[in-house]
Amino acid sequence: MQSAEAFAASWRGIGTSHRVRPATLALGGALLMALMLRVAAFRSQIYVIYPDETFQYLEQAHRLAFGSGVVPWEYFVGVRSWLVPGVLAGLFRVASWFTDSPLAFVQLARFGCSVVSLAVVFVGFRLAERHFGTWAAMLTGGLCAVWGELIWFAPTVMPEVLSAHFALLALWCGESGRRRSLLLTGFGLGLAACLRFQYAPALFAAALWQHRLDWQRWRLVLCGGAAAILPVAGLLDWVTLGTPFQSIWLNYIVNSKDGVASSMGTVAAWFFPSYLSVAFSPVALLVPLVVVGAFRAPALAITATVVVALHSLVPHKEIRFIYLATAVMPILIGLGAAEVLHRLARQRLRQIAWPATAILLVGAAALSWQTAFTGVMAPRWQYHRATIEAVLAAHAAPDLCGLASRDELTIGSAGYAYLHRDVPLILGYLPPERHLPGSDLPMRSAIILDGRPVPQVPSGQLTENAKRFNYLLAEDGDTEPGYAVVGCFDDVARTLDGRRALCLLKRPGGCALP
Repeated sequence: MQSAEAFAASWRGIGTSHRVRPATLALGGALLMALMLRVAAFRSQIYVIYPDETFQYLEQAHRLAFGSGVVPWEYFVGVRSWLVPGVLAGLFRVASWFTDSPLAFVQLARFGCSVVSLAVVFVGFRLAERHFGTWAAMLTGGLCAVWGELIWFAPTVMPEVLSAHFALLALWCGESGRRRSLLLTGFGLGLAACLRFQYAPALFAAALWQHRLDWQRWRLVLCGGAAAILPVAGLLDWVTLGTPFQSIWLNYIVNSKDGVASSMGTVAAWFFPSYLSVAFSPVALLVPLVVVGAFRAPALAITATVVVALHSLVPHKEIRFIYLATAVMPILIGLGAAEVLHRLARQRLRQIAWPATAILLVGAAALSWQTAFTGVMAPRWQYHRATIEAVLAAHAAPDLCGLASRDELTIGSAGYAYLHRDVPLILGYLPPERHLPGSDLPMRSAIILDGRPVPQVPSGQLTENAKRFNYLLAEDGDTEPGYAVVGCFDDVARTLDGRRALCLLKRPGGCALP
């Protein structure tokens, strides 16, 4: 029989072997803090960084899940992958078992994106831990958790943002060189390239640095990449669009060769450096740390540099295009700060590490928040808020039988994804087909209700077709005979653009079929 001493010793051994490392607890705390900040952001702020988020992804997910949605020209031409809308449609259907609130559907999607965004915190923490230990990991991971720009982007349902997060995880896995890690590296890089193929050159450059000409490592990376690219860009595009890899090659042809992207607006080559200088203006004091940190994470630095450089050569530019570079910045700053502290206090590191870490973390976070929440960047937290609130108000109206909008700017970021009612949506500006300047591509669009097209009205003839809807979205003061104001909604962005508040109007009576 086992003695009492032996029994006690065995339990002490179990407790010791299962003791949680301080670094693991610190990582859990950083991830939890980051998630809480991101959830608080999208719960307290309603914003859309770009209308594509709604019409290319949320709206198509709603159409796939419930049969109703605005169909933009990209889905008529077939240049968008159904990967993101397909995943979102599954989330919407599950959420519909518990609630009928469209805002709950959208916030569930934003929560999922926020969880994926924790990749930045994880990678920053683990890279710093590998080089300097727990104190540096807490500095870098904590910095990524509270960085204002990352919090703003985190809930966004956009492939550029999702791609960046998978790319960072893949590059981190590529640092180890282990067989399983290299397979995961390839899979992550492949998935990132499927979500945004424009990142592929930068990711290849980073992978080339990591693996050089080691064929054994490249063989595993390529196998992992094929496991993602073949089903996602090959098979999925073939089944949903008709041709393998169509969301990649046709997208490139339409936007580059046919000039559609340039027809939507062009800016100078220095647009992205100018944006970064504004977005990181108070943080400019920390730029030298980016350079120092680049020596500890050269693959990430290469990725960010190539992303900004290549996208600067493309005439059409949007800030979301370089999100991958934006996400890398706080990681490099944290690594650079840890490197400086390590070199200055190599002999007395334990005495100064924790207070210096706290001071740097609080100071960098304050600079980041000053940039994100004040000055020219502050209105971003209310982009399109008035539109979304007005459409949500229409959703809540029990007698709604049809909703119309007078102009494109009014409905620029909310469709059935926020309306979520089986009623016709009528846009008084929507032509069945249009051509952008400099492009011959016919750009068709349609509104689908229960799988069938909703007949629209000719431009300027909403008044003559008022019997088809009983609620109307219009700017304050732009009244319609027989309509009364239900409520008006405003935001900082509308005020800065010189636009009036957006009002929801109502007339008595029902709706007649066209």
